[in-house]
Amino acid sequence: MKNLGAAFLEIFKSKEAKYDKTLKIHRNGVDNNYPDLVEALIENSVTATLSANLMASYISGKGFGDDPNKLIVHKEKGTTLLQFAQEIADSIANHRGVFIHVNYDGNLDHKDFDVLPFSDCRLGKQDDNKYNGKILVSENWTDIKKAKAAKVVDVYNPDKKVLKTQIRRAKSLERYNGQIFYFKYGKKTYPLSPIHPCLEDADSEKQVSKYKNTSLRKGFFGKTLVVTKPLVDGSLKDVDPDEFKEQEDARDKFRETIQKFIGAENADGVLHLEMEFEGDKIEKEILFKNIESNIDDKIFAHTETSVSDNIRMCFNNVPAALIRSKDGALFGQSGEAIQQMKIFYQDQTFDERSKVEEIVNKLMKKFQEPVENLKIVPLIEVETKAEELEKDPDAAKKEAQAILKGSVGGVTALLQIQQSVAAGTTERSAAIAIIEEIYGITAEKAAEMLGTPKEENNDVDRQD
Repeated sequence: MKNLGAAFLEIFKSKEAKYDKTLKIHRNGVDNNYPDLVEALIENSVTATLSANLMASYISGKGFGDDPNKLIVHKEKGTTLLQFAQEIADSIANHRGVFIHVNYDGNLDHKDFDVLPFSDCRLGKQDDNKYNGKILVSENWTDIKKAKAAKVVDVYNPDKKVLKTQIRRAKSLERYNGQIFYFKYGKKTYPLSPIHPCLEDADSEKQVSKYKNTSLRKGFFGKTLVVTKPLVDGSLKDVDPDEFKEQEDARDKFRETIQKFIGAENADGVLHLEMEFEGDKIEKEILFKNIESNIDDKIFAHTETSVSDNIRMCFNNVPAALIRSKDGALFGQSGEAIQQMKIFYQDQTFDERSKVEEIVNKLMKKFQEPVENLKIVPLIEVETKAEELEKDPDAAKKEAQAILKGSVGGVTALLQIQQSVAAGTTERSAAIAIIEEIYGITAEKAAEMLGTPKEENNDVDRQD
């Protein structure tokens, strides 16, 4: 098998999947294992795994409502309509495509649906019109025997004349393999995974994690150094083999005692060093020293951040705070900020959500118990302006009044009204009505804001 980088580089350059005459399929990737490699990279990357899961969750939303969600679309497996939608969303989030097996009943209505592993399916040979009439299914395309024994299934076509012909060819409905519905994004034979533009980034994230783990397990981190005088006299090996053997046994017992002392789980963290000391003090006979960590946890800080950012962008630009914020950063965000991020990402996944909705409606329309006009309920329900006005006709007016009250211009206008009343150029009652209507302030509050009117002085100045 070619190395991972070469395989991905080749499929990126290739415009169409090559046809394999032996297996009678269009290969998906140079070694026909592109979906498996993609899944492995996603599963081994923290950011990619979280991003793919989040994307799938936003695509399927809350399903189609309480009652439709409970509909069983595969009796043998007990798959509900909600689970069916979630499986479609998961396949699209990881592969930007989906294979759905469809079985038929005696009336040639859709009997059950089953989302197949994307990595199991390959398109068969194209006809003169470049139409793939067959899809082959195998659990292991790298095993040539299993690949040659792949199940051949007709491509989805619910036309009853076509179905009757296919069933007749299979000898009976029981022996009929059903059909497979195939959807993909893009014009290529197979879609490119969302992670495709940053395959190397996903692998880098995995390698950084692997490096840290190796450093912790095999580096000097947490090691204890035990230094003693030589416990075995090497010169005795030929002179007095028995004494030499006794000293070796004594050294082994010493090391066993040390390991038991620090605990079995830490036994690999002890290094015993024998060296000559000067003097006879006990502290110079044996020395215990803890070796400080040689791991620089900041060495890959920039790399980890940059590759994580790239991966998030591949999955429709997932906001960082939705998947990788530390507690302090996450809870430091205002509730409104987090809500806006969720609404933003919901908008980012609108196209995929609409496509899942379209696929499910297309299949359920021909189900044994047909269901139509299914709508996915988004995770974050956002009311439109029209819906807000329907609930509260004065909502727009109230919003405008609130904005005006908090603006510099609004405050300035209020001061001018006060001055106008004080100068006697505006009637007090008229000013109260203006403030009440334009600012949404109660008449009582408006009167208070204008102040108490001064009483007129009716005394006539007397002349001496």
